[in-house]
Amino acid sequence: MADDQGQISTTHRLTVGQLMARAGRVSLIVYHRDGVEVVPLPEGEALVVGRDDEADLVVVDESLSRSHARFSRDADTVLVEDLGSTNGTRVNGEVVERAEVVPGDEVLLGTVAISVHALAGTAPQVRGVEGHERFQERLEEEIARARTFGRPFGLAMIHAAGAQPLLGWWPHVRGQLRPIDRVALYGPTAIELLLLEAPIDEAERLARRLVESSPTPLRVGVAAYPDSGTGAEALLAAARDALADTTAKRPVGRAQPSHRAVPPSHAAPIAENPKMRAALDLVDRVAGSAIAVLVLGETGAGKEVIAQAIHERSGREAGPIRCVNCAAIPGELLESVLFGHEKGAFTGAIQQSPGVFEQAEGGTVFLDEVGELSARAQAALLRVLEAKTVTRVGATVEIPVDVRIVAATHRDLERMVDEGTFRRDLLFRLNTMVLEVPPLRDRPEDVEPLAARFLAQANEANGRDVRGVEPDALDVLRAYRWPGNVRELRNVMERAVVIAQSDRIGVDDLPRRVLEGARGPVNRQPSTSSADELDDFKSQMRDAEVRVILAALTRTGWNKTRAAELLSMPLRTFVHKCKVLGIQRPT
Repeated sequence: MADDQGQISTTHRLTVGQLMARAGRVSLIVYHRDGVEVVPLPEGEALVVGRDDEADLVVVDESLSRSHARFSRDADTVLVEDLGSTNGTRVNGEVVERAEVVPGDEVLLGTVAISVHALAGTAPQVRGVEGHERFQERLEEEIARARTFGRPFGLAMIHAAGAQPLLGWWPHVRGQLRPIDRVALYGPTAIELLLLEAPIDEAERLARRLVESSPTPLRVGVAAYPDSGTGAEALLAAARDALADTTAKRPVGRAQPSHRAVPPSHAAPIAENPKMRAALDLVDRVAGSAIAVLVLGETGAGKEVIAQAIHERSGREAGPIRCVNCAAIPGELLESVLFGHEKGAFTGAIQQSPGVFEQAEGGTVFLDEVGELSARAQAALLRVLEAKTVTRVGATVEIPVDVRIVAATHRDLERMVDEGTFRRDLLFRLNTMVLEVPPLRDRPEDVEPLAARFLAQANEANGRDVRGVEPDALDVLRAYRWPGNVRELRNVMERAVVIAQSDRIGVDDLPRRVLEGARGPVNRQPSTSSADELDDFKSQMRDAEVRVILAALTRTGWNKTRAAELLSMPLRTFVHKCKVLGIQRPT
């Protein structure tokens, strides 16, 4: 904190005092990208934190200096001293060179958060809490397993009310979980749970047990594969949205099912890119008709946004729009969901139930991932398109329906027709008008306005006031290929807002996969221009530098800290060179 002369304060006037006298153990709780660690701080000893192997506590984080800060403890104080770091040391947001800290203070070394805990007896442990990026890798692995074996699993996001630190409530949560469940740190006061072999109902029951028995007020959002989504980005978004819907009186939220009503849109689709503007122009031309529309595009690109735009610009905007994710509903239940069923039609059909088509009367049915329909469901859908009637499962009476159908898929339906897995006559009915949504990597002009929209939404959902994105972070966002498309960008911005330590999102707030994926391909071909030998020399030197760096990375298992040390190069310089040369870990 600056004094009247504008100098940096060297003393943060806080004391541990009697807390130290009563404490049987003092520990540092370190929150970093790869998880959480508890590090004892014995009386009379000092501990240096940095990214250098010679530091007492090594944290591999590019925001840290090699030897960033020293923590020390005497009988009644804990002292933190900055060791001339590049990104500085802050205590409760104030830049310090030397400061006393007490339990409850937040110390930031770059973007690594550390808190002091002085507790009588044995300090609670937080073993097994991973970083968010490792958790997302596990989630993708579990999706592949679940898809292969047809088994569901749950996903939960837990937030502590009143910004309670993890150490205070984590032991309670851990005690309720099974050994096979996975846990990760999502933000300073939030964790993620991967609940293996737990369908949505079981995940919700666990959430309620946690909330009801916790001494700390908790709020939990739950989702599950395949009910809430079939991809990692979709599931993470579903769990987060379920958490956002919770309140103090309703602390457990459940993700929307795979068939649901779509709420009215409060914002126009973003279309700065010419391809996206052309898609929306086509929406305007077809919206007023009654023909079916087939929307093509990659997962997460915004096909539902297009379907909603068609509905809201048509004469059916006063009617409902119902969305069905055909890939997320078991085949034996899909016809019941779409067309309804009679009481006793199958086990569990305890009452008559109208299907999505009846529920959308006068409006629109959006069939997402229509390529996943079974042969039987395809035949039933064809009858709806031809006769404009539905027959409930277990009934013989046809019910007239007035709906507009918008279908979407990321699959090649023409190829599926050739392979015999999709009906040609159904494709002819659906593709009367085909509309393509470009992937986000082909829409660089849309990245910044989309990021701004998602930042505003994340601020509102999390009670933050992050004002914007730093220019270098925006450059990274534009350069990244976005395999998860718009949905992935939304997830990245949401978490960046949660973990941001300043009022603007910086490069350090972005995931490693985005930072590494933003680096472009390396041009390994030397210049052949005989008119400019200097350019040819520079190209050859560039290739040589690439080979040396790749060799160091390969030798160290792509550990950048060790590779930089092997080349006797500062890590910051090494990381910069990798970025400039477009070097990234092979997938």
